[in-house]
Amino acid sequence: MSEAEYALGYHCGITFAGLKPASLFWIDAEQFDSLGCLRRCFAEKDFRFVTLRQKNGKRLLFVFHREYLARILFAKDNFAFLHSLGYAYSAAGQAVVQLRDRIRADKEFPHEVGLFLGYPLEDVVGFMRDSKGGECLCGYWKVYGDAERKARIFERYKRCADCICCKLRQGKPLAEIFGVR
Repeated sequence: MSEAEYALGYHCGITFAGLKPASLFWIDAEQFDSLGCLRRCFAEKDFRFVTLRQKNGKRLLFVFHREYLARILFAKDNFAFLHSLGYAYSAAGQAVVQLRDRIRADKEFPHEVGLFLGYPLEDVVGFMRDSKGGECLCGYWKVYGDAERKARIFERYKRCADCICCKLRQGKPLAEIFGVR
C-alpha cells in the first residue's frame, strides 16, 4: 500500500464510513496524482475529491459525499447561516466551489468550513465568536454546547478511525475496506 493510500484512509476513513459528510487534509501533489484509481472507485459511491488550495507542492484536499453534504448544507438553519455569509447555491457542488474561492482569495481561513465538515452550527458560530477559548470540549472540533453528546461522537469517530488504520497497517487495501472497485 502506498503512503498516499494510507493518508487517504487515515484522514478520510470516517467520511468513507458515513460518519461525517467530508474531510479536509493536505497531501503532496505527487501523492494526490497516485490516487487516481481510488478517486474513481470512490466516485462511484458518490464521493468527490476537490482541491481547495495548492501551495508549496501540496494540495488542500476536500473529500466529501455529495448527498450527505447536501443534506447538511440545505438544512434550514445551516442554509440561512451560509446565506448570511454570502453563499448562494442550489447544489452542494456550487457551495463547495464558493468555499474553494473563499479559501483561495482570503489569507484567513473561512471558519464556516466547519459546516462543510459536519460540525454542528452552534459550534461553528461559537468558534467564530470566541476562537481563543470558551469552548467546553476540544476534540475533532471545538465544542461550545452539549459536550457529553459530542464527546460520544468523538469517541465513535476515534473507534472507527482506529479500526480503519489497523486494517490498513495489516495491508488491507482501502478499496477492499470500503467495498469499492
